[in-house]
Amino acid sequence: MYELTESPLQVTFANVLWSLPWSILGGLAGNIATRYNDQKIMILGRSMSLFSMIILSVLSFYELLNIWFVYVSLFIHGTGVVIDFPAKRQLMLDILGRDFIVRGNAIEAFFWQFSKLIGPLLAGLFLSILSDSYALVLLCFFLTINLGSIISIEYIYEGLVSDEKNKKTKITDYFDLLKQNKAILVVCLTTIIMNLFMFPQQSLSPFIAVEVLGKSSTFSTNILSSEAIGAIITSITLLVINTKQIGKVFIICSSLCLFFLFIYSFSNYATLSLIMVGFVGLGIAGFGSTQSSILQLTSTPKERGVAMGLLAMCIGTSPIGSFLYGIVAETYGAQMTIRILPLIGLFLIFLLNYSTKIIYKIKTNTTPEDLKNL
Repeated sequence: MYELTESPLQVTFANVLWSLPWSILGGLAGNIATRYNDQKIMILGRSMSLFSMIILSVLSFYELLNIWFVYVSLFIHGTGVVIDFPAKRQLMLDILGRDFIVRGNAIEAFFWQFSKLIGPLLAGLFLSILSDSYALVLLCFFLTINLGSIISIEYIYEGLVSDEKNKKTKITDYFDLLKQNKAILVVCLTTIIMNLFMFPQQSLSPFIAVEVLGKSSTFSTNILSSEAIGAIITSITLLVINTKQIGKVFIICSSLCLFFLFIYSFSNYATLSLIMVGFVGLGIAGFGSTQSSILQLTSTPKERGVAMGLLAMCIGTSPIGSFLYGIVAETYGAQMTIRILPLIGLFLIFLLNYSTKIIYKIKTNTTPEDLKNL
């Protein structure tokens, strides 16, 4: 997208199209995960993601690639990810149980961040030596492994009784859950803040690499890899210690992300920038590992699908964040954008937690009934 457009707004719009299904289909995906076989839902979602990237790679080989094909492919890919998300979280809880769900999410975060370390490096290698087309083929290869992994799991779906399966989720169910469960409310609002003021910054990496650090656009893969290294460190730490204080980890790591992103915006040196982005990654893994865990542990089995649907919809606010980053960057430049917006997000997180005073009390043994006494 950078080579096709060289426009911050159009590059970030690619993120918008990938993220849009989260806001449109997040609630539906949570409802489906509550009523049907999680494994089959995941197979459907991952097949859609693989299919979209196969089409994109074929178009690239025939030199038919343009920004609109990229946009449509990313939208289909994002739809597959959204369909997969709630079902994956429920399947993990069914297999691991309450005692090991935090470790399970930490393991997932580790492999996710490890892939972000290796993936950009492989992508940069393929882009430098071969071409975009071969990089897309590499992506299809890994998506095929992703699909095969869920097919290989031996899982028996217990199903629901007919009245539960036929019960439709109403819009009021989402509002009622937020009203009754303050922990879920805080997690959802924090997720919105992070998707508005934190995660869209990754799309500006090529512009930071070129305009600020004086490197080529492919240096952005080093930036993403440095972030992944920091995240891997946190993931391993959470896996080893298996902390019960997941609420404290969640809020501290969310704040660390935004704080070090703000510090990173002042650097004009490549090495220092990579170090600062590594500290950003430390916070990202802690946020990601505990985010779903809190929702899974503080909701009842009947509420869990609604809770995961809510989380998906909150993640779906990232298109707004991408637009925000793109518009500000178009006017003030990439460096100033990642200086202003994270500072706003950090202030909002402090304000949210000061006014609610609950999330740091959440532990792995906290139940939905316990929340009434917190």
